[in-house]
Amino acid sequence: TEVSIEDIERRAIIMANPAFDGETMTTGNLLTAFTVLEPGDKAVPHRHTAAAIRFATRAEGSVTIVNGRRCEMHEGDLILTPPMCWHGHINESDHRTIWFDAANMPLINSLDANFFEPGSREEHEFWKVDEGDERLWTAAGLVPANIAHAASSSPKYRYPGAATRRLLVVAPPGPDGARSLRYVNPLTGGPLMPTLDCYAMRLARGTATRPKRATYNCVCLVVAGEGRSTVGETTFDWSKHDAFTIPHWTWASHEAIGGDADLFLVTDRVVYERLDLMREEIQ
Repeated sequence: TEVSIEDIERRAIIMANPAFDGETMTTGNLLTAFTVLEPGDKAVPHRHTAAAIRFATRAEGSVTIVNGRRCEMHEGDLILTPPMCWHGHINESDHRTIWFDAANMPLINSLDANFFEPGSREEHEFWKVDEGDERLWTAAGLVPANIAHAASSSPKYRYPGAATRRLLVVAPPGPDGARSLRYVNPLTGGPLMPTLDCYAMRLARGTATRPKRATYNCVCLVVAGEGRSTVGETTFDWSKHDAFTIPHWTWASHEAIGGDADLFLVTDRVVYERLDLMREEIQ
């Protein structure tokens, strides 16, 4: 049963992993969900200390407002909502929209540092914005020479899916055999945010990646294609819009079936890097 948007902040199907005994967690440090907006719906603007991202799956027609910037959501777009940035969502289309959410709420809760501040749907000026400063970060390899940006999160909030798909075609295979891209802060070349790190991966048909394990946690969203993964001792098939987890220090390998396949990965890798606890092994 779908409840009225007026009675809730938003509609979300949260991926609560049964391994955590009913806790609202997808991995030890990450929480993921699919958010649903009907035509005309507005999700309540808010901000919080958790770092979060949105990945557009079937979101054409929806818009995320981040810090006074209008970020349209097209296929495969990644939208950032860095810590304590005001953000809200609106469906301007005539159809239902859905996107994938990820945040590090479990990590922030475990550190007892979770602050949340709600806004109001009725703050009409909040919604009346254009791209604003997002226009400064649209050209790869170019950054404004006279604008200081001291924040530790990326000043770029929207990473277009079309650009990701073009680059995946020419990216060289990595040590595990997959073509991978890292979404980075254009000013530093480092992670998007101090506690979240995201990647795009293309799997070639019929060639399984070499098994890899790492100390960080990962949630994988299937962006395109079909395939099969082995995580630990479990092997399962997947297709477009499925999501699955790779827990820390668990062997995992992936294979595309029938054609190439693309995955989007959200991880807490940067947390382990900053604590000097990051370790990877490839068989």
